[in-house]
Amino acid sequence: MPLKMSQLTQLTGTPKSTILFYIKEGLLPEPQKIKPNVHLYDDDFVDRIRFIKYLQSNFNASISQIKQLMQQRDFDFSRGFEAVLDTLDLLMAPSSPVIFSAGEVCAKLDISRETLNHYLEIGAIFERNGGFSEKEVEILSILLELEKMDPDASLLHTYLKHAKTVAASEVNLAEKLLESSHDRNSAIKSLFDATLILKPYLFNMHLVHTYQNRKSRS
Repeated sequence: MPLKMSQLTQLTGTPKSTILFYIKEGLLPEPQKIKPNVHLYDDDFVDRIRFIKYLQSNFNASISQIKQLMQQRDFDFSRGFEAVLDTLDLLMAPSSPVIFSAGEVCAKLDISRETLNHYLEIGAIFERNGGFSEKEVEILSILLELEKMDPDASLLHTYLKHAKTVAASEVNLAEKLLESSHDRNSAIKSLFDATLILKPYLFNMHLVHTYQNRKSRS
């Protein structure tokens, strides 16, 4: 049953201006224009808007990245999460196109190539597109500050250990689900929900809970 704009905004929790922007950018099709001031929207607009907002919220995807995803051959909203899985490199690409060479990063942060290589070898940072994005520069800055407070790198090694363990578990579960599931799109969304929403929630809330418990005992 076609929806009015007021119904669409209510069902999706999305302002009219945002929906019109999505249409203008080609992320949503044009509505049915019954009268000059009466536009109707198909039911699938709800799912389309929720999908777009999911990518923006959980992948921090830009409008440009979402458009590129939708322009992939055979893209279909009903199988949108399958398309995301197949093009993760697109959505995980640096938000800024600026790529620094190893030498530029070392000069920018005043570190040696040996230090940079160390963080690469242990998996604390990664090269992308043959260099390093602004995100890697940010992470390196954090690592260098952490090094001053924690010279033994105990916290970093703990992070790396658990990151690798969790990553292996996630990939193993993904392979099992995708082999046995009759609805790949729903299975993939469940995996994204666990990885992008559940995992940060559990880690951060346990941190807060642990801190509060220790503070209450002191």
